[in-house]
Amino acid sequence: MTTSMSRTTLPIGAIVGGVGGVLAAVGAFIAWESVSIAGTGESMTGWDGGNGGKIIAVLGLVAIAVAVAWARGTRIPSPGRVMVVAGVLVLLVGVLNYSSVNDDVNAGNAMVPGAASVGIGIYLDLLAGVAIIVGGVLGLRARQN
Repeated sequence: MTTSMSRTTLPIGAIVGGVGGVLAAVGAFIAWESVSIAGTGESMTGWDGGNGGKIIAVLGLVAIAVAVAWARGTRIPSPGRVMVVAGVLVLLVGVLNYSSVNDDVNAGNAMVPGAASVGIGIYLDLLAGVAIIVGGVLGLRARQN
């Protein structure tokens, strides 16, 4: 007697979007801005620096939840569209915060002898927004086929 095992494949859009969601959530807790003056260093995370990091973390969790539901086959209306919207919002909030942090860094470097820089967390969140958008677009394309 032979048995055939059905092999379930995960939707690539869910995987890419889910990874983007994880990157967004993690990026909100990593340094967005670093300042070093006379050997003393300080950094500010997206979570600590206002609502931008909190918004990105929540959107990252939304992307993760949609990716998990999508991968499990749970019926949700247009997961690809939800991913694209979440990704665009992550990217938009990330770009706005990058601009704000970059202005702070430039002003700080002009006034205080030391070094200020944009932290890796904000770059991670920008990458996350792109990944979530790509995951959503892959989902939309797979749905058309």
